[in-house]
Amino acid sequence: MTSRSATPRVFKTLDLFSGCGGIATGFAMCDALARARFACVGAIDSWQAACEAFTDNLGVRADCCGVSRESVASVLERVGDVDVVTGGPPCQGFSTSGKRALDDPRNQLAKSFLEAIELARPRAFLMENVSGFTTFQEGRLMREVVERAYELGFRVHAGVLLASLHGVPQRRRRFIMVGLREGEFRFPGAPDAGHGLFHELFRAETVLEVDQRPEDGRELWTFDDATSDLAPLRAGERREEYGCDPRNEYQRWARGGASSPTDHVAVGHGADFVRMMSFIRPGESAMDPLVQKRMPAGLRPKSGFPNSYARIRGDQPSPTITRNFTTPSSANCIHPRADRALSIREGARCQSFPDGFRFCGSLTDRRLMIGNAVPPLLARALGASLLEALAPSGARAAVG
Repeated sequence: MTSRSATPRVFKTLDLFSGCGGIATGFAMCDALARARFACVGAIDSWQAACEAFTDNLGVRADCCGVSRESVASVLERVGDVDVVTGGPPCQGFSTSGKRALDDPRNQLAKSFLEAIELARPRAFLMENVSGFTTFQEGRLMREVVERAYELGFRVHAGVLLASLHGVPQRRRRFIMVGLREGEFRFPGAPDAGHGLFHELFRAETVLEVDQRPEDGRELWTFDDATSDLAPLRAGERREEYGCDPRNEYQRWARGGASSPTDHVAVGHGADFVRMMSFIRPGESAMDPLVQKRMPAGLRPKSGFPNSYARIRGDQPSPTITRNFTTPSSANCIHPRADRALSIREGARCQSFPDGFRFCGSLTDRRLMIGNAVPPLLARALGASLLEALAPSGARAAVG
């Protein structure tokens, strides 16, 4: 049994394609009953504003040089050995018949991630991607990544997780692949450790859908739960104070020690656009035939996708916060009651970034880094499971 005074084991992490630091922020929040913790020692991305946000918030140097064999080798020379490599390499995954998926230039970043694992020789890795990663290039890309990970000595677990089941007030589905040299990994919410383990045939159908809902069917936090303490806004407005005291545990957690919210700013919309939004009820889109019938002809959008010009529901987790969450013509992002898109801070709350997290760059930069990030509370749940695999309950604590 580990004593209270035992020194926690420290597992050093390297974050690739780091963005503003969603994974690292979540990993920093978790521990395994004080037996172990993560310490991020380096990060690499190619986006200057995101690297600045990573460094400012996590106190860790983020190199803005892009992920390559050379850049990874340079960072490893500076920080030394690492225990865990994390990252979400962007993949386009178009079908290219007859080619190996990893040789497709559009998947070069996935190949770079694997090369980084080969160079770093970590105990474990965690890779995040969109849920469609399982079907990119008819599933070949995923199978080749898994096969290469096996060649490098890892047992691979893969699953598609729903973020709203892990404390995130958002219905965001993400593909997660975890590789371990030793130990058993269990996805948070999975019924047992064996689920999600790939077999020798690398079949796509072995991916675990980790979608275990609470017995009452209710997911933990809704949009209103996450944001109702923020001050009301009209399109184009900014507020630098809270609207009321926190109303629930999520809001208290999000505020932390912050005295006021940053980035609670809504983009401006034209008068006709604002009026058009007034005809849309929660859960509806301006593209719905019934909505178009009640809307004056001159206000009806001429084109759009089914989720375009859609008003979200306050009594449910938000839909996926994409990089377009301030653009109603491109996303489901109209506020449940106000005739405007979500504010930057509302998007951050839905992504489970605490209010003390400071984003950098222009408003466009901030919107993009929020929409592209791994939700920190999802990362925290994954990190806790990974710590349990790396330093199981019966393990003796030691300095890493």
